[in-house]
Amino acid sequence: MAKECMSLKVDVLAESFDLVVPQKEAFAEAFYNRLFFMYPQTTVLFTDTDMKKQQNLLVAALALVISSLKNSNNDQLASVLQSLGERHEGYGVKSEHYPMVGDALLKTFADFFGDQWTTELNDAWGDAYTAVVGLMRPNPAPPVA
Repeated sequence: MAKECMSLKVDVLAESFDLVVPQKEAFAEAFYNRLFFMYPQTTVLFTDTDMKKQQNLLVAALALVISSLKNSNNDQLASVLQSLGERHEGYGVKSEHYPMVGDALLKTFADFFGDQWTTELNDAWGDAYTAVVGLMRPNPAPPVA
């Protein structure tokens, strides 16, 4: 993870995430609405899921990633993400789902930032998502475009 994290723009990620935090509930709800609209095949993965809890888990996971990157706590983050990947596999998540989630995530960020969404932000979050997926999956999905 250390190698993947060194190339991430941690300050850009942290500053942009700080702007999302005050709207975290709306952000998480918008993300899942977008995911299910763009990729209806993902809804089956959430059939028996408390979506409010799931939305909170999404924001908590993003916060953990940002906090760990800011504090250079890469080994702990790698361990947590590997465990998270194993749990997701148990839920039926497949390799092809990861690019769908990444696409919906970046588009949700773009919506929330509006005119302030830049290529730098898109690339920073895309790179971070690719690094996270690389730790969650033994055979990572292709990078998010």
